[in-house]
Amino acid sequence: MMHIDKETYPTTDNNHYKNQSVKTQIVIGISLRKEHFHLTRLKHKEYGKSKKWNTYTISREGDIYEHYDTKFHSDYIGFKIGDKQSISIVLENMGCLFQTNNGNYINWLNEFCEPDNVIKREWAGYKYWEKFSEVQIKNLVQLCKKLCKKHSIPKKCIEFNTYHKDISKYRGIVFRSNYIENSSDLNPLINIEKFNEMLN
Repeated sequence: MMHIDKETYPTTDNNHYKNQSVKTQIVIGISLRKEHFHLTRLKHKEYGKSKKWNTYTISREGDIYEHYDTKFHSDYIGFKIGDKQSISIVLENMGCLFQTNNGNYINWLNEFCEPDNVIKREWAGYKYWEKFSEVQIKNLVQLCKKLCKKHSIPKKCIEFNTYHKDISKYRGIVFRSNYIENSSDLNPLINIEKFNEMLN
């Protein structure tokens, strides 16, 4: 049975809007940070009152953390329509990486990535990426299934992870990079076709 941890990284009423809204989308993004560092930053951002929190985080170890109830919303995406109608899931992942002169791999904040987690693939002007763990994707699928059933969201994922101007009209699972132009938020290592097969 899937366990959802609601105790480790809870938010306060300052970190989301209290009005409830109907959900038509799940939005998937990545943390762009090492391990849980994005959560540490959010806890201290704007003196603890930031409304940029995502609803869920899935760690590399597959742990699922719920930060606030799905009936609420935040400013996670940065587009009001999209934020109100969506439930956001962030996968702990450093995204694009840079190789240093001594052969190490770092992200945009000089955080070190374990070499075993690095994949080489040219996309969007970048060459190296942190790969997702198998348990992350497995638990992402299970969480999406649970949320789709609870909120009557179509259990289907959009087939591309790049910007689309009408993405707010899509009912189902999308990516934060569908909302933001020139975003490398979700790296190219997620197999969307396989993800859709796992959903069904």
